[in-house]
Amino acid sequence: MTEPKLKPKPHQLKIAFNIDHFEPQRGGAERYLYNLVKYLLCRGHEVHVFSMDGETSVQPEPNFVFHKVKVLGWFRWLKSLSFVVMSSREIKKCSGGFHIVQVLGKNLTMNVFQPHGGSHRASFRQNIKAFSPSKIIRSFYAFFRFLDPKQPLFFIIEWLQFHKKKQPQILAISKTVISDLKKYYKVSDSKIHLIYNGVDRKRFSLDVRRNRRDIIRKKFNAVNSQTKILLFAGHNFKLKGLRYFLELISRFKGENIMACIIGSAKAAKYKRLADKLGVKDCCVFLESIDKIEDYYSAADILVQPTFYDPCSLVVLEALSCGLPVITTRCNGAGELVKHGETGFIVDEPYCIAEMVDGVNLLLRQDARELAESANQSVSWFDNETVFESIEKFYKKLVFK
Repeated sequence: MTEPKLKPKPHQLKIAFNIDHFEPQRGGAERYLYNLVKYLLCRGHEVHVFSMDGETSVQPEPNFVFHKVKVLGWFRWLKSLSFVVMSSREIKKCSGGFHIVQVLGKNLTMNVFQPHGGSHRASFRQNIKAFSPSKIIRSFYAFFRFLDPKQPLFFIIEWLQFHKKKQPQILAISKTVISDLKKYYKVSDSKIHLIYNGVDRKRFSLDVRRNRRDIIRKKFNAVNSQTKILLFAGHNFKLKGLRYFLELISRFKGENIMACIIGSAKAAKYKRLADKLGVKDCCVFLESIDKIEDYYSAADILVQPTFYDPCSLVVLEALSCGLPVITTRCNGAGELVKHGETGFIVDEPYCIAEMVDGVNLLLRQDARELAESANQSVSWFDNETVFESIEKFYKKLVFK
C-alpha cells in the first residue's frame, strides 16, 4: 500500500524498501541501502526489504523483515518484469500496510522514489555514447540494444513511474539526477528533494591513510614516495571509462606512474589494450576487494572518467580517505569536488589532455594539505547526517 494508513507510534515508522538486489558487496545502491536499513533499525523503526536476494545481509532482529521475491528467471527482461509484478503484490499483501514504501529501482508501488541508478533514459544514452567514438557505430548499437525486450520494458516502467496518478515524492541523489528528471519527465520542483549519498566517515578516514598507506604501497613496490599511483575503481568498465583511463596512463609512459584498476573480473579486453598502449607493466588489475579503503589510502589520485554516474560512492569514499579525484561532469558526485583544490573536473571521458593537466596540477600540490582538504570537503556527508535527513523527510511526509 502506498498511502500511509497506519497511526504511527511517536517515534516509530513502518518502512518498506524495494530493490532488485540486497547484497551490499554488489554495488553502490545495495551498500547504501544496507547502511540506511541499519541506521533506521538503530533508531527503532520497523524495516521491511523486498528483494530477490540478500536475506542474510542483516542479522535477524525483531524489527527487521526480509521478503524474498520469487521471479521467473528464464530471460533477464522476464526476470525484471516478474520482479515488478511479484514485489508489488507482496507489498500490498502485508498486513496494515506501510508508512513509507521506497523504491530504489524499477517498481510502481511506492510513495517515495529514489532512482539510485539515475534516469534510465540518460543512462541508456550515455551507455550508447560509451560504446564507440563513431556516431554510425553507435546508431547501429542503439538499434540492436532496442531489439532486446529488456530495454523497451525499462523505458516503459520508468515512464509509468513518473506518470502515476498519485505521484511519489522523489529523493534525488544529485543535481545531475534532478536535471535529467526535469529534462525527460518535467518533474515539478515540489516533488523533488535533493539528498546526496553519504559515506561512512569512520571507515573511510585519514586514519586509514596514516596507518595503511605504506603497507599497501609495498605490495606495488611503490615504497619510494616519488612513485605515484593512479587508481580506477568500478564494475562497468565501459561506462566508467576504463579505456580512457588507460589512455591517460599512456601519456605518462616512462615516468614514475603506476595504475591500479579495481573492479570486474572481465578485464581481458582491457589488459590487451594496456599491452597495446605499452603500459601493461605499470598496470595492476584486481577484482572486487573487501577493503577498498586500503587502496584509497595507497593511491595518489582516483581517476573516474565515467560516461554516467548519478552520484558515485567511490568518489565520496576516496575524498573521505583524503584522496583527490579526477572525474567528469557526467558524474553527480563531481558536484562535490572543488575543481583545482580537491580534484579536477573534465567535460567528457575522452578529454585526455585535460586529465593530464589535472594529474600534473594535483601532484604538484602538497600531499598532506591536499589530503586534509579532500577529507574535509565531504565532512557534511557522513552517513549518519545524511540518514538523519532522510528520517526527517519520512516523518515530514507521514505527519504532514
